[in-house]
Amino acid sequence: MRTIIYIIFLSLVLNDTLPNDVRWVRESIEYKALCHQVYNQAIEKLRKKIRHNNFSLNINNENNYAVIMDLDETVLDNSDYQVNLFNKGESFNMKSWAKWVEKEEARLVPGAKKYINFLRRNNIQIIFISNRMDERLKSTKNNMKKLDIYSNDDIYLLRKDKEDKKTIRREEVFNSTGRMENFDSFRVVQYLGDAMGDFKAKKYIRFGIDQFIFPNPMYGKW
Repeated sequence: MRTIIYIIFLSLVLNDTLPNDVRWVRESIEYKALCHQVYNQAIEKLRKKIRHNNFSLNINNENNYAVIMDLDETVLDNSDYQVNLFNKGESFNMKSWAKWVEKEEARLVPGAKKYINFLRRNNIQIIFISNRMDERLKSTKNNMKKLDIYSNDDIYLLRKDKEDKKTIRREEVFNSTGRMENFDSFRVVQYLGDAMGDFKAKKYIRFGIDQFIFPNPMYGKW
């Protein structure tokens, strides 16, 4: 009994000493509200586009509509990994990150499931472009299955090597080349991510229209 109490106490102490950025993502109501807000705005924009074009995406995707989404901190919440790093006194490194991905324990970013289900109901193709390494594809898909958001119809374009930038993979989508040569050309109607590198246009005017960015104070470049 004493051991259990000590473990609970230690967990509470460590949680209280977490960096503010990690605590904000894990505990704040504002973070959850912002994520739901971003996803709800994206859904509403798609609804208007569907009504404006006067056709039902429920029958078949005649216009080859697609959405390009990042994974980490857009769909998958990896704040537990950040907690593990803090508790061990470590910073991000590829070895610990690979081990974390292989554990398949990332959580869902608030609102992600609702948005993904909306896309599926309306037959909009989902294309995940992530900087997770391609050899972690199986673990990534397993994590998605555990969260009940996996579909065989989704396309995953993970990173082959350091030179395989997201811009290269987006061009493959636009031009039906490389990994996308066996697919028809898609009309990408939305981009979702947590960093500027997740978007085709770096113009602020596009955000909230067809580009939707999520809050992520835990890591990045600024």
